[in-house]
Amino acid sequence: MNPFFRLLIKISYLIYPYKVLGKENIPNGGAILVCNHFSFVDPLYLVSFNKKNLSVLAKKELFKKKFIGGLLKNCGGIPVDRDNPDLSTIISAIKVLKNGNKLAIFPEGTRNKSNTLELQPIKSGSAVFAVKAKCPIVPIMIERKARVFRKNHIIIGKPFELSDYYGKKLNEQDYLDLDLIITDKMKSEQNSLFNYLNEKKRKNK
Repeated sequence: MNPFFRLLIKISYLIYPYKVLGKENIPNGGAILVCNHFSFVDPLYLVSFNKKNLSVLAKKELFKKKFIGGLLKNCGGIPVDRDNPDLSTIISAIKVLKNGNKLAIFPEGTRNKSNTLELQPIKSGSAVFAVKAKCPIVPIMIERKARVFRKNHIIIGKPFELSDYYGKKLNEQDYLDLDLIITDKMKSEQNSLFNYLNEKKRKNK
């Protein structure tokens, strides 16, 4: 990564501090990191603790923005047309995974603007990539929307595989089932994060 962007990531940590739980759960080799999405800071969180081998799947419009677009390009970002994802996007994503690198996806498809912490309905792309590349998925949940100088918390869950679907021709019901599996894993990690924070508050009383 360009030294300029490395410096910016370090600065962003000072402005948007965070604590990561479960970093040891990120496996070696190719894996998909699925994460909930609140703001433009979220990709910075993921890049900050996966500097060397992470690519981010992001909507193509972001690549036109000076800072975020430059950062995405420097970390091997893959642009995607959310309305009409093409074959080149799929090939690029699978190539990242086959090369033993990590691919970050925000499967909600857009930022959560609902003023709640509820996970929005997720898209099927992450499951398709995982099945085709035969690689694990790592659920990651961010506590809340980033705010200047307010510590955020991020939890990284244990990787899981969709091996029952490897080599299978997927139908519409399979896609629904896969989305549900990923949703349940992400919600479970969110509950674990909130339990940790509540226990921490209890002990500090």
